[in-house]
Amino acid sequence: MDAAEPAKRSRTATRNRLLATSADVFAERGLEGASVEELCAAAGFTRGAFYSNFATKTDLALAMYEDHVSQLAARLQDQLDHWLQRGAQDPTAVIERILEGMADFTSDTVWHAVRLELLLAARRSDRVRVFVAGQRNILAEAVTAALLRVADAQEAEFTVDPAELARLLLAVYDGRLNEQIAGSGNSAAKVNLVSITWSNLTRPKARPEP
Repeated sequence: MDAAEPAKRSRTATRNRLLATSADVFAERGLEGASVEELCAAAGFTRGAFYSNFATKTDLALAMYEDHVSQLAARLQDQLDHWLQRGAQDPTAVIERILEGMADFTSDTVWHAVRLELLLAARRSDRVRVFVAGQRNILAEAVTAALLRVADAQEAEFTVDPAELARLLLAVYDGRLNEQIAGSGNSAAKVNLVSITWSNLTRPKARPEP
């Protein structure tokens, strides 16, 4: 075995641990407010472990978000197969599940808070803006592909560009998450908006004349 392999595995494990534990700190303290010490404490490491993997807190935040987006997109494909196999399930319920995953939904809105922090950072940094835009495009493309599969399973067609519908649905869900963070979220309204958006921008496929 290569003598460098254990060190490489250790560094990878350290990096993965920092990626897994930093969301709560960034959500609570903000990208600027969070200290390297706090990020390391959450992971159970020292400052040396941080700087052996990341040059700055921003580098950690971007790597963390990229990893999260990759997991979301992969998980969506696996879950969508299961949801569609259930056949009779209301398409609105499937769409809600898709958006809950792609909009970074969690009961405590941690990931949505992190994403808002990254959006604020994107206003101040071209580098962050380009990176965040790329990751949001990945999410939108994953949702678009999922919507196309749902429409096909339901024998429906779109009255707008599916990519635009995907971004609209994500924006609808983003707004609900913002309300939840502010303490004014209404789950019933969230469901209604998704249902209304989907039902008004799709229609049953026209059947050929016999």
